[in-house]
Amino acid sequence: MLAVLPRRRFLQVGSLGGTGLSLASHLRAEAASPSSRPRAKSCLLIYLDGGPSHIDLFDMKPEAPAEVRGPFLPIATTVAGTTVCEHMPLLARQMHRLVQVRSVRHEELVHDPAVYQTLTGYKHVSNAGGLKVEETDLPQMGCAFGRADQARVVLPRVVQIPQTMTMEKRILPGQSGGILGPAWDPFPVEVTHAGETLAPDFDRPSDVSLERLGRRSSLLRQYDRELSHLTATSSTAQLDVYQQQALAIVSAPSMQQAFDVSRESPATHAAYGLHRHGQSVLLARRLIEAGSRFVTVYWGNEEQDWADGRGAKLANNPWDTHRNHFPLVRDSLLPRADQTLSALLADMAERGLLDETLVVWMGEFGRTPKVTRPWASRDHWPFAYTILMAGAGLPGGKVFGRTDRQAAFVEEDPVSPADVTATIFEALGVSPATLVPTADGRTHRLSEGRAVHELWS
Repeated sequence: MLAVLPRRRFLQVGSLGGTGLSLASHLRAEAASPSSRPRAKSCLLIYLDGGPSHIDLFDMKPEAPAEVRGPFLPIATTVAGTTVCEHMPLLARQMHRLVQVRSVRHEELVHDPAVYQTLTGYKHVSNAGGLKVEETDLPQMGCAFGRADQARVVLPRVVQIPQTMTMEKRILPGQSGGILGPAWDPFPVEVTHAGETLAPDFDRPSDVSLERLGRRSSLLRQYDRELSHLTATSSTAQLDVYQQQALAIVSAPSMQQAFDVSRESPATHAAYGLHRHGQSVLLARRLIEAGSRFVTVYWGNEEQDWADGRGAKLANNPWDTHRNHFPLVRDSLLPRADQTLSALLADMAERGLLDETLVVWMGEFGRTPKVTRPWASRDHWPFAYTILMAGAGLPGGKVFGRTDRQAAFVEEDPVSPADVTATIFEALGVSPATLVPTADGRTHRLSEGRAVHELWS
């Protein structure tokens, strides 16, 4: 399961175990795998826990009956003939950089297995709620990519911000390295609800010189040789290399700089949004720019001041708007989503990062086409929903796939969660058919889906 790390203390370089064993384990990513020509150097996945409403945001049906179309109106965008919700005016100006995939579908009606399938690309053995993290879980797509990726990096290869998603104090499965082993879990970086980044403490104590640190590394190598007869997996065969990378991270000024969001201008902070989601995405952009390969930003586990219509505060699954749906989406969720995603796209384009980064914006499903009573809300709907992609050479402004007149079912170009993961892997230059070693000596295929090449045509 996911490692629980104390604040600001992911790594204490002054301790023997911290330098070579904890950080080095996150750098073991030299699995041999067939690859295709990469379209992107990295992926930034923004995950909206609970399921954003496709019909209210992007796949709007203004000609449908009132109980289907809802109260939101479509507005024009920078792409002729393409509209978005009136409460996303900033994103309307960035639609020429986005591809809408309106035909994603699966059959999981419950959050737990739906989250698992969308993050791993594989169906969970159960379709019920209340799932717990198990050693048999398949890996989150970023972790699977990290196991297959052969690029040399200094920063953590796979990162998770601002914390793991939970439901009723349970960690939702599908966010870890799973069967690959805990060494392949994402590198966790916390951002508080107030938007403060709790950067890992990579500073070495002032009384520990680099020479002394090197001597400690030498002792670690001797210790590892004594234990070599206990380890025979490919992930530990290059332990010396990983320890050297860990030491490089510790001594590299760029590491601290990448996590230091205070280096951004006040205008940039304000553009992304002075809230947890905005600052998490800003940090993700910094890590991508500094060399991280796969960064996931989860929008979940909120502590809200507003209530759900019956006086109960919402702490989990912020996009799971069963009650008071339209006010919550309009007044709380969309203003932040609109601000942050539009700022990210504009910022990455200006920096030249968008061409080499695949940005993916998605949740585990959409919302019911018909508004439900008595709370004037929409419930879970996995049979047709929209995800967004940008960068990596994608032709912005494209709409792929089509639903029926009520946005209820896919009528053209269906895309499964497995197809989504396969598309991401292939965009990053790794074949979806790649087999990576698991912790028990078996292999795991990255994806059984089909990469949607048509998105680039």
